[in-house]
Amino acid sequence: MRRTKDDAFAKAVEWRSLSPVRSWVLAWTRDIEIARRPDLAARHARARSNLEHEDAATAREALRELSAVLDEAMKAVRA
Repeated sequence: MRRTKDDAFAKAVEWRSLSPVRSWVLAWTRDIEIARRPDLAARHARARSNLEHEDAATAREALRELSAVLDEAMKAVRA
């Protein structure tokens, strides 16, 4: 997380825009939302562990589930 924060601040200076910092803060709060909710954290971990599953259908379902978890967490932090 520190590396992405540093990258965001460096881009903000380079681009003369706070947009990269805002994006980083939003991603950071989304990740905190996932971590603080056991249900989302478990779904997130399970989906990530199956992303490279040898069965393509299982990997696709893991990607769909990961996307759903990230969307749910993002909606919560934007509310």
